[in-house]
Amino acid sequence: MKLKQTKKNERNLLERIQSFLYSFYAKDLNNARINEVYDCLCRALMEDIGRKWVDSKSDTEEFEAYILSFEYLPGKFIERNIARLGKEEEIRDVLAEIGFPYEDVINFEKEANLGVGDIGIGSSYLISELANKKIRSVAYALRYENGNLKQKIVDGKQVEYSDYWLKEGSNWEHKKGFSYELDIDGKRHKSIAYDIAIVNDKADFVSTLRLFQSEPTQAINYSEFTRGDLFKAYDDYVSASSINQFLYLDDSSYDGKLLRLKQEYFYSASAIRDIFKRYLNRYGSIEGIDERIKIFVNDIHPTISLVEFIRILNQRFSINTKEAIFITRRIFEHIAFSITSDSLESYPVDMIKRINPEILETIISIQSILQEEDPKIFLIKNGYVYFKNINLALSNNYIYLSKILKDEKTARRKLSYTNLGTDRLMYLEKNNTRLMEVFRKNDLYDGHSYDISKIADLRDDADFIDDLEKVKYHNKLDLIELAKEKINPYSLFDVQLSIIHESKRQILNALAIAYKYYYFKENTNIRMTPKTYVFSGKANEGYYMAKETIKFILALKHMIDKDKIIREKIKIVFVEDLDVYRSKIILKATDIYNNLTLANLDNQDFHMLNSAFNMTNILTTRGGICENIEKNKSFYTIGDSYREIVDDNESASYDANNFYYSNDMVRYTIENLIRESYDIFPYDFKVMYDQIMMYNDSFRIFKDLEDLVVNRGKIDLDYLDKKKWVKNEIDNILWANNFKLDNKIIRNGINDWNKN
Repeated sequence: MKLKQTKKNERNLLERIQSFLYSFYAKDLNNARINEVYDCLCRALMEDIGRKWVDSKSDTEEFEAYILSFEYLPGKFIERNIARLGKEEEIRDVLAEIGFPYEDVINFEKEANLGVGDIGIGSSYLISELANKKIRSVAYALRYENGNLKQKIVDGKQVEYSDYWLKEGSNWEHKKGFSYELDIDGKRHKSIAYDIAIVNDKADFVSTLRLFQSEPTQAINYSEFTRGDLFKAYDDYVSASSINQFLYLDDSSYDGKLLRLKQEYFYSASAIRDIFKRYLNRYGSIEGIDERIKIFVNDIHPTISLVEFIRILNQRFSINTKEAIFITRRIFEHIAFSITSDSLESYPVDMIKRINPEILETIISIQSILQEEDPKIFLIKNGYVYFKNINLALSNNYIYLSKILKDEKTARRKLSYTNLGTDRLMYLEKNNTRLMEVFRKNDLYDGHSYDISKIADLRDDADFIDDLEKVKYHNKLDLIELAKEKINPYSLFDVQLSIIHESKRQILNALAIAYKYYYFKENTNIRMTPKTYVFSGKANEGYYMAKETIKFILALKHMIDKDKIIREKIKIVFVEDLDVYRSKIILKATDIYNNLTLANLDNQDFHMLNSAFNMTNILTTRGGICENIEKNKSFYTIGDSYREIVDDNESASYDANNFYYSNDMVRYTIENLIRESYDIFPYDFKVMYDQIMMYNDSFRIFKDLEDLVVNRGKIDLDYLDKKKWVKNEIDNILWANNFKLDNKIIRNGINDWNKN
């Protein structure tokens, strides 16, 4: 009966694809091209999704959640939708009958370029989990045409290109029939919405990802055009369309900072107008809004949304500013992802006024009222508006992802933390299919869900341990194919995935490899576990030290690859242009994952969770989410604690120059790199050394080098002990299994302001 039903479904899908081919291409299955089959398959899937989407929008529960984030990392929508609809086997058979390989059709779709790092992973997880909990929700994004930069490695350095992911349009979005008009810097912008369905894991509820596109109200000035002044004729078009071109802009110049602020205001004003419109359409008046909605502001970029919310309450609904602040504090939750100083935005007062004078007037009014509560509160100081202070003052909770940060920070407003998880369907169940087969074999997975707690009973199971080793070997072959390099699949795969940033300390990682290289060169008879070090991540175009870090890693790779003896023991691989697709291949091949961010700068590394779910060991600093949950875990840890680092910084007790000359390992490594011939090591390491010393080794690269090298020595030995290695992996996956969306930040928090 099941077989007959499956065949019936396949026939139905085949007929629908053919029907769409007739309607849109005047083709039949025999002569359709791959782009046409892809398009018609998407249309067929959207028919199924659309029905559930309508039902979900019609849900009568009087609660709705909104997410404001500049980043999302949903991966390929065709892949995630097929996985959630449970149609992979059916679609494989249908495409095989048509004559197209399943993988070719999936690969035809460009990955949605809407994010780059942890904010993107966390925001995508949040909207997916709200759908899993069947909470009616909308996540807002900008419809970036190019999104993040496309990275190429050319002649040992990063080269950036634009990545027009919307070149062929998007099969998963539909343009809405309404728009908003906004005044930005003296020009009128039209905000157009495009909706994308976010299907939950069981395909029985659908949330919405709404993307805003900026368009001019007048595409071209006809009179200027006829006079031949093309720059003035297209001025409105260029001003409006520039907002949606790229994810992150170089804001080191005035014009770059102004464009970033325009982008943030356009986004925030569009989202807040949309939230009010949706609420009024459902309830008819503004009454009860603070009991019925929750708005999550993910990171610093949507900060103006809180001010715009108060401005609209005040001007459109005649609610005085003090009452508007009260309402706002009951509705908004701020989730802090980035915590480094360069990620905390402030803008000159005159720039805020230039964007929209009413926003500045509202900020001044809010500050006046807040200072009645506490004279020390300031949103504006020394001619700048501080976005972090707006979030602290106007949010119900200021939420960290790290308990350590929550416990150590002090603020006027209430601080909390949450244990955001990660999308296991995307990064494990439908990605690491070999591992899921082993889980199924051991009664951990039934094809729809898994009970990972049972894995604790398999610590000493020899067959289970052997099966895991086989899975990892074949997953490594997939990574080798991706990297297109000669790599030993039996070597220990040591991985660091992140944006390239001084705070992520890829420099420390590379220095530890350099030390090992020089040490082995002088001691060729020592025993060494073969290691493959995998780096992947992008440097922001205007970030000098990040781009220098990539040059250093690639020069180190060049030097090791030239050594006929050492290259058999040490290998560096740099996977360019990191995205969701590449991340998934790398993570399932990882033996040990590195989180090297200093404890005082570490909030959460989502790939640390992703790697744990893919059965890996973890090397980490003593910050981030390590202490969020009091469960057993088996991490290798390096560096000082949050409090030790802060105390050192406050007392100025760490002197990098003295440390350098007193630590033999650091001096030995650096001096070797500086003396190295450029033909062998094509990088002037003196540039990086001087930069580190200039800022007194502010990221503690020299200070933590020996600790990292010693821990990696332990890791090399433990890797040879299969039983111990797998035991640690089991501890880690059981620990990671506790990270899930916390209900208290969705519903219970709505009354927190009254209680406090």
